[in-house]
Amino acid sequence: MGRHERLAELAAVDRDELVVADLGCGSGRTVRALLERPLTPVTVHAVDHVSDLDDDLLGDPRVVSRVADLDARLPFDDGALHRVVSMNVAENLRDPAAFLVECHRVLAPGGLAVVGHTDFDTALFTSADDALTRTLVDRFVADSPASQERADGFMGRKLLGLALDSPFGPGEVHSWADPHRRFDEGSLAWKIAMGMVASARDDASLAARAASWVHSVRELADEGRFLFTVTDVVLVLRKAL
Repeated sequence: MGRHERLAELAAVDRDELVVADLGCGSGRTVRALLERPLTPVTVHAVDHVSDLDDDLLGDPRVVSRVADLDARLPFDDGALHRVVSMNVAENLRDPAAFLVECHRVLAPGGLAVVGHTDFDTALFTSADDALTRTLVDRFVADSPASQERADGFMGRKLLGLALDSPFGPGEVHSWADPHRRFDEGSLAWKIAMGMVASARDDASLAARAASWVHSVRELADEGRFLFTVTDVVLVLRKAL
C-alpha cells in the first residue's frame, strides 16, 4: 500500500454521505485513492492553488475542483466537511498553525483531519559514498529554492508540536518509510536526488561530485543494488463532538 492509499485509509470514510476535502491535492492521487475505497465520499473537494487534476478526475461527478490560497481562509463554511486530508502542504505555508485552525473550523463535530508531511532529512540512498550522500542530504534539507522559499526538510517531525498547539490536540501519530528501488526520471528518489544536486549549485567542486554521485547511484540501480526510503509522518486529528 502506497502513501496515498494509506492517507485514504486513515481518513476512515465509514459511510457514503461524507464530504471530504483534499487540501493541496496536486494531480489528485489521494483523491483517486479516496474514490477507490470500499465506501466512497459523496463529494471530494480537490483544493489547490492551481488546478492540476487529472482529466478523468475532473470529469468525475463526485469531484469538485477548487482553486484557493491555502494561506487564507478556506473556502468552506464552518462545519461543512466530515474529513480533511492534506499531505506535504505545511512547509509551503506562511503560518502552518493557522492552517490547522482553519481545518478545525471547517470540520463538523467528530470530523477527522489527516495531515501529513514527508520528513526529508530522513532520506536514505544506497550509494558508493555515504559521507557525500549525507552532505548532499544536509544541503538539500537546508536549501530553500526560489520557487519554494519556505521549504522545511524537518516539517514531518514538527507536525506533532503544531497539533499540540492547535484546537485539535495531539491525535494519533502514524509514520512509514516505503522502500523504493527505482532511480529513473520521475521516480521519487530521482526527484529528491535532483533537489540534492541543485542544492550544491553554489559550490563548483561539490556540484561536480554531486553529478558523479548521481551517475554512480544510477549504476547501482541498474545492477539492482539500489534502495531509497524517506519517512512520512501523518497525524489523524479529531474535532471534538
